[in-house]
Amino acid sequence: MRERILKFLKSTFSERDGSASSTRVLAGSVVLSTLAWVTFLVIKNHALPDLSGASLFVGSGFSGYGVNRLSEVMKKDKDGQ
Repeated sequence: MRERILKFLKSTFSERDGSASSTRVLAGSVVLSTLAWVTFLVIKNHALPDLSGASLFVGSGFSGYGVNRLSEVMKKDKDGQ
């Protein structure tokens, strides 16, 4: 069971060639930490908090991945592919 979970995580956080993508891992950690933060606030206050801060945090966490993908697309476009 443990091997299956680790294999799934490896395939989730790796690129097509099998090398790890730091931007995907960072984006995943931002999502997990935001979920933990909102869950803590809900448990503590017994109400759903304002999620504007959480959405800004998640958006900024994915900006690195977006820039990385955009640079790859622009590189392919420049090479004429």
